[in-house]
Amino acid sequence: MSYQKINRAIGQSVNDFEMIAAGDKILVAISGGKDSLCMLYFLKEFQKKAPIYFEILAVNVDQKQPGFPKEILPKLFKEWNVPYEIVEQDTYRVVAEKTLPGKSYCSLCSRLRRGILYDSARNFGCNKIALGHHREDVLETFMMNLFFSGQLGSMPAHYQIQVEDLEVIRPLFSVHEDWIADFVRAQGWPIISCNLCGSQEHLKRREMKELLNQLQQQYPKLKETAFRSLHNLKPKFLFDQKSWETEIPKI
Repeated sequence: MSYQKINRAIGQSVNDFEMIAAGDKILVAISGGKDSLCMLYFLKEFQKKAPIYFEILAVNVDQKQPGFPKEILPKLFKEWNVPYEIVEQDTYRVVAEKTLPGKSYCSLCSRLRRGILYDSARNFGCNKIALGHHREDVLETFMMNLFFSGQLGSMPAHYQIQVEDLEVIRPLFSVHEDWIADFVRAQGWPIISCNLCGSQEHLKRREMKELLNQLQQQYPKLKETAFRSLHNLKPKFLFDQKSWETEIPKI
């Protein structure tokens, strides 16, 4: 059941947001966690039946985390018959040294990793990068921006970076996290946890996840409605002066 739900959601997103075009070479960013492995699996499945030709390249950034099981991902990529590259960069030490006590590792870590992925895409001849963010990531990011950054925004499904030579896609952006967890658990794939963000308590993202889950228990359709609201913007009812119009909104 999870397979059908995930497959349908990815297919719809790829179509709606024009994520994949003929001739694309897509760098699929693989951390070793459940989300990125699920994304790679379904992109591989989609590649088999797609009416267009495109390439995928699995790329893992080995950030030199202590105890990282280096043998797992290459073995899995070979079993799945997926072209891959392992890019070694010691960002673990940089993040651990430069992050102040009590602050989140995630912001600096993600910026460094994103830069490495951009450079890797160019070096390997890829024109797109696929990231494994799912629906809950989108909602949590929206809430973090709303409560802590003073802006209305989340994670776009498909966008072009400022340099404009690369595009980023999020094929899982409308996929429920529990669908992914159920599917990956049933497959029995080896999952690699992050030793950085996984080692920290009381992170804002974790707090947003817990808040969403608490509200979901009280209002079972809350996440579905909140996610749908991100597709249904009403700029006239907000206060951004750049989009302000002289016409008085009719309520």
